[in-house]
Amino acid sequence: MSTTPQTNKQSITLAMLRKLIQDLPPAKLARLPVDRLPDHIPEDLVEEAPFYSRNALEGLIMEANAYHLSLRMRLQQAIGDEGINALDSSHHAGTTANIRVFRNKLLELISLRQDIARGDRRPDFSLLAANIKRMNDLLIDVRTEQLDSIRSRDLLRKLTPREEVLQKPVDHAIKRLSQAINSTNQLLGQFFTLRLQLARLEMSRKRTQVESLQEKRETIRLEMQKLSKELQSTTGFLQRTLHRRQTQAQQNKIQTRIIHLASELKNADVPISETDLTLWLDTIVDASLHPQAREFVRELLSQARTALYYLLNQYCMMQEYSAKQIASNPFLQIDPQGAIRYVLKSEEFILLYFARKREQATAWLSNAAQIRMEDLDELEKDLVQALRKSARLIG
Repeated sequence: MSTTPQTNKQSITLAMLRKLIQDLPPAKLARLPVDRLPDHIPEDLVEEAPFYSRNALEGLIMEANAYHLSLRMRLQQAIGDEGINALDSSHHAGTTANIRVFRNKLLELISLRQDIARGDRRPDFSLLAANIKRMNDLLIDVRTEQLDSIRSRDLLRKLTPREEVLQKPVDHAIKRLSQAINSTNQLLGQFFTLRLQLARLEMSRKRTQVESLQEKRETIRLEMQKLSKELQSTTGFLQRTLHRRQTQAQQNKIQTRIIHLASELKNADVPISETDLTLWLDTIVDASLHPQAREFVRELLSQARTALYYLLNQYCMMQEYSAKQIASNPFLQIDPQGAIRYVLKSEEFILLYFARKREQATAWLSNAAQIRMEDLDELEKDLVQALRKSARLIG
């Protein structure tokens, strides 16, 4: 049996070994070079082998295990415990349960999107949102594993064992990690692109709903303003003293009408929540920061950002108007503190979002992840400036 290192020869994969076991006679099988064999050979290979080759195969596996154990001990002395851990992580990089589930969910989402595009299925935004949420929940784990792979690869690149035979497994580990990093990067790029497409559809649908009810809301608001002024005029000193009973009845009638209009106005408002806005902003930020996604969907990003600015400004205007109505009509049966709490400017929403994003993103925003914190800062400035311009146009 050959144990002389042959670093210039191609390694024997597990699939190749299975074929050789079936094709080679026992004598040739026993002479396979152990340094080219996989570092882990499953024991069930012996049971799969022809009966006449099993003894030779068992001997070969024992020699291969002894060789790789010796090699590992020499490697540990050469690159240390951290290096060995990084090398071990390369064997399962890109194939963990989290990444497999994420990939399967993405394929399901792509299939669903294609069915909708072909007309085989009606757009079901609640179903799409549920699928997106499941993938969002997995995103932090996928990103964490991606960053771990990048750190392991960077560590191994700094390690250079003096013996050529020890450098070979390090080089193989670096190659496996690079492939896993690229594969996961493509997976994330596909997800960010698809999520952006779906978010843009949802935002467009919301905008259409808002605009379709805009005229009705404006009519109701103007009538409420007119009634509020009438209500104030009935509280004058002369009316209260000379026509008290008539004035009280008139006040009750106006208040009843304002309460009814407030209910109509609430029903005419398209529900836009902070949760929706945050998810849409997440979608735009992730696609903008991902190198592959942002190049692929540059025009789509512009459309999505325009839709977000509109909805964000509308959300803040609605909340501000509700708070003003409560302040001017305290008899409305709404908690004034709860409503006024939402009087926030759209720009403040963006700034608060990015403050939270920096805290959450510390784990994956780094030079190693090919994304710098400066990119996040620049994106924040860009969004705020565009939002101000958008608000002026709407106003």
